[in-house]
Amino acid sequence: MSDSIKIHQHFIRIIGSLSALRTEVEEACVLHCPDEPPMRAPQIQLLDHFSIHCPNLFQKKLCVSPETFDNILDQISNHPVVHNQSNNPQLPVAIQLAIFLNRVGHYGNAISPEDVAQWAGIFVGSVTNCTNRVMAALLEEHDHFISFPTLDSVDVAHARAYVLKTTGCPEWQNGILAVDGSLFNLYQRPGIFGDTFYSRKSQFSLNCQAVIMLHNLTIVDYSLGHTGSAHDAYAFCSTHVYQNHQTLLGNNHWIWADSAYPLEPWCIPPFKKPINGALTPDQKAFNTVLSKVCI
Repeated sequence: MSDSIKIHQHFIRIIGSLSALRTEVEEACVLHCPDEPPMRAPQIQLLDHFSIHCPNLFQKKLCVSPETFDNILDQISNHPVVHNQSNNPQLPVAIQLAIFLNRVGHYGNAISPEDVAQWAGIFVGSVTNCTNRVMAALLEEHDHFISFPTLDSVDVAHARAYVLKTTGCPEWQNGILAVDGSLFNLYQRPGIFGDTFYSRKSQFSLNCQAVIMLHNLTIVDYSLGHTGSAHDAYAFCSTHVYQNHQTLLGNNHWIWADSAYPLEPWCIPPFKKPINGALTPDQKAFNTVLSKVCI
């Protein structure tokens, strides 16, 4: 083979390599370095001021009081999921918790990861990481946060005192709990049996039954999972207190409820107006006093 042919073949290979390199450069995704760093004006640091001087604004942002926030923080601060041993440490646990509460306490476009990232002064990926970590830590504390009080506990004594003070009726003080339903809206219609999730409020949702202490609104029992179309009385049957009311409430204590719930010796709703009839004065008086305890 002559030298001219070898040189020509070598030249062709060089041209092919240059062409491939040019194509790779043109198709490569190169991060653009902005002319100036993006402006950040986080507002999360205002929570410290709100907790002392404006607790109502603190609660509006995180949907819990400063005292409740501190209690939750104490419970999860030592959980390993909110700490690491790398050279790039995680955000302080208080900030992670604030980001989580801000997200789960609001709904819709106004609480997108991008909006939370701007509010907290962090990246969008960090918002997702904080949410997942705090959720994992809270789930492991579930049985500590949600527990049914014994009838000889301090909480039950406070509940009795609250009912007695509110109603002025000693015979009512053993009604220490209240139950009500709430709907948790879903992002979109579920793909399987989707119509069953459509609630009376024209939303695809889940039915949640919550049993609370009257004096401090602490949730002591709940049921979540029934579709939004399920009646409150039906969904209530899945709660722990419904299935074990004799053990948990004994013979002398009961739960207050609204008119959607059944009348039982341990579950007291208001009087319902009869069809084509009217309530008696005593029934109206009963409902009026009951509305002070359980709205």
